[in-house]
Amino acid sequence: MELGFGGSEPAGRDSSQAARLEAGAEAQPREEEDKARRQAIPDQVHKARSQRERLHEALEAARAENRAQTERLEAARTQLQAITEWIETGRAQREVLRDSALARMQARLESLPVIEQAKGILMAQHRCGPEEAFDLLRRASQRANLKVHVLAAQIVANVASPPAEATPEPKQPAASRRP
Repeated sequence: MELGFGGSEPAGRDSSQAARLEAGAEAQPREEEDKARRQAIPDQVHKARSQRERLHEALEAARAENRAQTERLEAARTQLQAITEWIETGRAQREVLRDSALARMQARLESLPVIEQAKGILMAQHRCGPEEAFDLLRRASQRANLKVHVLAAQIVANVASPPAEATPEPKQPAASRRP
């Protein structure tokens, strides 16, 4: 056996001990590196989460922009279709507008008598003026989600021909009754 540098211990022990010390010296930086990595992991997770959140927000913003563009596209498509129809008919825009205004006016004229009849019925039933009767009719149509002229037609129809169970039974003449 060889004697080590100090002369008291064999060289084999010195080299193994030196290797252990050297390994211990290397292990210490490794432990510190591992500790630093473990501390870095939550930071990386946090960064990944915040990056994911930013990506999610960007995706939602892109979706909203896509919806808005789709709506604008549909509006432009509708307008283009109207212009195409106008061009295909060969009629002037003023003439087309006059015809549509005329159609609206004709529809109002057709529904006006029914509305006036319904107002008269409501005025008689509730003993109120024409403005109050129309207000009642208007509010009822809003609650029922019906157009005023449709509700007015229903009121007039109900008064003109009441339901079957509401009609009184015809009276028999006294001579035909037998006690």
